Amino acid sequence: MKKIALQLSLSAFAMIALNACTYSSDALFPSLFGSDTQEEYAADSKNSSENDLPQLGTTNFQPLDIAQGSNTGTFVGQKVVSFRTDLTQLQASIRKHNEDLQKIRASVINNALQYHKVIGMIEAKLQVGTTPGNPQMYTMLQNAQNNIQVMNSNTIALNQLSQRVASDAAMTSFLADSIKATYGVSGAVDEDHRQLRILENESNQTSILINSLLQEINNDISRQQQYIETAKNYIVDLNSAIKSGSFMGAPLPVAGTQARGLGQSYSGTHNISGKPLFVAKFNRQDVKYQDGLRQAVKRALATKPGVFFDVVAVSPANGSALSSSSARNNANNVFQEMIEMGVGADKISLSAKTSDSANASEVHVYVR
Repeated sequence: MKKIALQLSLSAFAMIALNACTYSSDALFPSLFGSDTQEEYAADSKNSSENDLPQLGTTNFQPLDIAQGSNTGTFVGQKVVSFRTDLTQLQASIRKHNEDLQKIRASVINNALQYHKVIGMIEAKLQVGTTPGNPQMYTMLQNAQNNIQVMNSNTIALNQLSQRVASDAAMTSFLADSIKATYGVSGAVDEDHRQLRILENESNQTSILINSLLQEINNDISRQQQYIETAKNYIVDLNSAIKSGSFMGAPLPVAGTQARGLGQSYSGTHNISGKPLFVAKFNRQDVKYQDGLRQAVKRALATKPGVFFDVVAVSPANGSALSSSSARNNANNVFQEMIEMGVGADKISLSAKTSDSANASEVHVYVR
């Protein structure tokens, strides 16, 4: 971790204590598969890559001690002592904010690892096959949803921390202005102005540090919210997969056709251009896109009976492997639904791409 060594202090704002919650990994990961040790081993040995975890900041905000000075006995000298006390308090407050931030970040990463462990166990079981609607799988899915609840709690804690840091940032700015204004007060000696210059420099450094802290916290909040949204969408996909008993929500074989599963039969998108016939954005749970898809497909078939369809799984360019899998799961579901509408499997191609404009997984349907 990098360090920013700048000097800080605090005025008289009461600290709001951050309540820390602990979660037992044993409680979150009960033995659900009985003798199915093959799936458990596969899940345990599947390490989460860095792209699968929330991309949080890494700065450890540690200020240096402020310079000490003597009281000259003048009115300005007394103000200098007061400013130094405020700056010392602000410094202690920033250290506490940093401590809270690092604890929340550790909780976020630990919970994400637990979440991916549960997801890995579900994926492993679906890969080797299971019965449709297996209640053990739904229990595992509930554990993953519990992890998402912890993600929400961590986001709330980050928001509360952001509010406290913003309050101290305002006080830092006020303190810096007060120090500058004191130069104009009469009755000061040279030593007073020397100490004021030191305090002015320290307050400016404090302002840089605390605003950097605030910016990084807000960035963490934004990334965590996006991560939670992707995880929620993936839970919906896994729920469908468990319901059908198929791996990762891939469609089950249809009579007379060969169904395509996740990670299979995906081609490039270099030949696809123009405006899509239909777009489904999975930016929330339970997206109702089926009626729109049905109307679009019906209109295309009426216009050109021999039309070919390109179903494209679109994921955010800066998204994780999880969001890419989510997009492909949704594309598989669209593929299966189009077959149920009467479109031949040989008339549909599956492909995947990333997009800078996508904030969540999407499915685009093109015609040719």
